[in-house]
Amino acid sequence: MEDTPKSRTALIAIITGLVALLLGLCLGLALGGAGGYLIGRSAGPRSLPLWPWEPPALTPQWRAPQVPTPLLPLRPGGFFPRAGALVQEVAANTPAAKAGLRTGDIITKVDNTPIDADHRLADIIAQRKPGDQVTLTVWRAGNTRTVTVTLAAHPDDAQRAYLGVMYTELPPQRVTPQPGD
Repeated sequence: MEDTPKSRTALIAIITGLVALLLGLCLGLALGGAGGYLIGRSAGPRSLPLWPWEPPALTPQWRAPQVPTPLLPLRPGGFFPRAGALVQEVAANTPAAKAGLRTGDIITKVDNTPIDADHRLADIIAQRKPGDQVTLTVWRAGNTRTVTVTLAAHPDDAQRAYLGVMYTELPPQRVTPQPGD
């Protein structure tokens, strides 16, 4: 093919057309995406409160576990329990409140039964009757203490024992025996 002004002009026209086509596609893609985003955003629901009236009371599964506030410094020889029931709330005028339990306490034992994956606090209390006395081992900021609590009747069922705490189970860590243990 000869290098004539006519063929050179045709080649430049083809290259210019391809570049213009690619730029047009890119620009169209960008404008179409932005337009679709804005249209979709304006068509979506507005942020309205789920409950225009007073929201319902939070249930324990809605709450994030609260970390006990004064975790450190621990006293010499202190420990952080690997398992137990982290007290999130102590109801007023309940056996737990009368015993002096506070938010952030960790109940590690009921009588001599440790709170762990095999022994949940709710299951242990469910085995008792209203009026029974239990000894709780409680960890608070590095100190362990025991308190005696007389269980009350549950507000919803007078036959069930009631301690009066909302709690979160600490994830128990099972220790797998190693060879030589």
